[in-house]
Amino acid sequence: MGDWAEKYRPKSLKDVAGNNEALEKIRKWAIGWEKGVPKKKGIILVGGPGIGKTTSAFALANDFGWGVIELNASDQRNYEKIKKVAMFGGVYETFTDNGDFILSKEGGRKLIILDEADNLFGNEDRGGMRAIVETIRNTKQPVVLIVNDYYELTRKSGIIKNLCLTVKFDNIKENNVKHVLKNICESENIEISFEALEKIVRHANGDLRSAINDLQSLCAGRKRVSAEDTVTLGNRDLKNTIFASLADIFKPKDIQKARNAVLNLDETPDYLILWIDENLPAEYRDPEDLKNAYERLSRADVFLGRIRKRQYYALWGYANNLMSAGVSVAKNKSYPGFTRYHFPLYLSKMSRTKGIRAVQNSVLQKIGKLCHTSKATVREDILFSFRYLFKNDSFFAVKMILKLDLEDEEVGYLLNERPDSVRVRHLIKEAENFQETKEEVMFEGYEKEGYEQVEKIKEEAKTEQKSLGEF
Repeated sequence: MGDWAEKYRPKSLKDVAGNNEALEKIRKWAIGWEKGVPKKKGIILVGGPGIGKTTSAFALANDFGWGVIELNASDQRNYEKIKKVAMFGGVYETFTDNGDFILSKEGGRKLIILDEADNLFGNEDRGGMRAIVETIRNTKQPVVLIVNDYYELTRKSGIIKNLCLTVKFDNIKENNVKHVLKNICESENIEISFEALEKIVRHANGDLRSAINDLQSLCAGRKRVSAEDTVTLGNRDLKNTIFASLADIFKPKDIQKARNAVLNLDETPDYLILWIDENLPAEYRDPEDLKNAYERLSRADVFLGRIRKRQYYALWGYANNLMSAGVSVAKNKSYPGFTRYHFPLYLSKMSRTKGIRAVQNSVLQKIGKLCHTSKATVREDILFSFRYLFKNDSFFAVKMILKLDLEDEEVGYLLNERPDSVRVRHLIKEAENFQETKEEVMFEGYEKEGYEQVEKIKEEAKTEQKSLGEF
């Protein structure tokens, strides 16, 4: 039967379902590469799973006749691996499918695809982000980064967003998903009812790949699919967005609806309470209603405090009920009409500094491991002196970059400079040159030592042979 998601994967951008605006941006970026080397050498495709990011990258390569070099999450993606595969492929020229050598200036291109570029972690992927940045800086070929979480990518390297064009992919609209499924059913000679098709589309929630997989599972051994057959898909509830949940809490005075809004929201209570706290004044305009709602919210916060302090997670239910149903029935009148909800100011401030705090935490952890001490001790007793030495002693800085395997952002933090500054790039380059020189010297040392050892053995053998002859 084969995998239908692969079997019906579009070969051209014009056949990709949905996201027309994003596809047009990708096409224009590729045209820029056809004319030369554009200012933005890389492109970041951002969005949830199953909405066509990887498909679009391969379709783009096919439309423009480009070869493809791909690294995905199943591959080892550390510094050496990316440097060997992606950087080598990006800097040097390419070949046709027939093996003929073609210069880039004559139209030869290959698309370097780094799938799930936001998922770099652990020792296996050590230095991978630095290699990606270097690849994009030095490449003579187009580079595509595919990510689910844009923040996670830019947290690991703030430089990347300046080097690349970012294109956002949205969930595919139901009509587009339905159109694709209908075409597949016609190709496979499957008869499907309108109700069954509707159920599959709603169940996928904008994820086309999931919709195709669901359709294939239902069609196995059948030539006709009815609404009754879709019960095997299960009862997966579609999760509410945070905005829909807020409306269900604030607008009606309905205990059950408010509780369900929280139950169907894939967020923790300590995150939701910040949204309610931020938007309550915009919704409850009567001072008495606002006072009553904040009393419920403050009690919910007490429960959350006890959970954090004592790990009593059974109290989450009480906190959820107070911040949902409690806030909903706290008002004496309804507030109809549209209200624009805002992202919590506290989270905005924290998110702006989260990248810096993550880099600082990584540096403290590496120094602590080197010094066999805790991050707290490093922060209080070691970091000041370490940074002073790092700024004023280039040899010390180079040694620490190699010993701690420091990334661009971590070097920038220690120098209190931007990760893409001239000094940071100079130190990183010095460290790479030092490492290569060190390896060469070690090899030459081993070779010399081995030669001297052989000569010594030969001399001892001659002496022993001479002694035996005299005897």
